[in-house]
Amino acid sequence: MKHSNSLRLFTATLAITVLIGAGARAQDLVRYRARPDTNTLVRINGSANIHDWEMEGSIIGGYLEVPSTVILDSSQAALAGAPDGKVKAKAHVQIPVTAIVNAKWDGMSQVMQDAMGAKDFPQIIFDLAEMTLKQPHEAGKPFQFEAKGELAVHGVTNKITMPVTIQTLDKTRLKVSAEKIPLSMTEFKVTPPVKAGIFITKPEITITFDWFIAKPAEAK
Repeated sequence: MKHSNSLRLFTATLAITVLIGAGARAQDLVRYRARPDTNTLVRINGSANIHDWEMEGSIIGGYLEVPSTVILDSSQAALAGAPDGKVKAKAHVQIPVTAIVNAKWDGMSQVMQDAMGAKDFPQIIFDLAEMTLKQPHEAGKPFQFEAKGELAVHGVTNKITMPVTIQTLDKTRLKVSAEKIPLSMTEFKVTPPVKAGIFITKPEITITFDWFIAKPAEAK
C-alpha cells in the first residue's frame, strides 16, 4: 500500500512539474502577429532592357516571437533585456505570390507570377534565425537590426542576411521594415521573364517591405 501511494505521489508530482515547466516556457516568449494595415507593403523593384519595373503587394502574414525579457521600445536609449544586442527571436513570414502585382501592366504581373511558380509555390516564406541590434541606438529612432534567416522562393531556400528596422508604434504594435534588399532571381532558380520577346528582365532585384504586427490581444 505504501509503495502504491508513493508511486501515485511521484506521478502526480511529475505531472505538476511538467505542467509548470510548460507554462513557464509559454510565458517566456511574447508573440506579435501580423495585423491588417493599409500601410502594409511589399515591393519588388527590377530592371529590363527597355525600362525599370515595379510590383507591389499589401499582404504579409506570420508572426514574430521575442523573449518576454526583451522590451521592444524604440523610444528608449537601450534595448531592455538584451544588453549585448543579441535577441533570441523567431519569426515566420508569409507573402502570397499572387498578391504581388504590377498595377500599370497586368501582363507583367502574370509573367512574374508564372516565373515564380505561383501555382506550385504560392508563398514567399522567411524564417528568422537570429537578430542583432546595431549599436549605438538613438532614443526615438527605430531599432536597427541585422537579421539572419532562410528565404524560400520558388521552392528554393537560401540563407540571407538583411538590415531591418523595428519601430514601436504603441504599447502593443510594432512596424518592421526593410528597404531595397538586393537579391537575384537566379539564386532561387527563377528564370528572369521575357514578355513577347521584347521586354527582357534582368535577374537582379530589390525587396522593400513594411510589416505591421501586434500582441495577440490587439491582433486582428
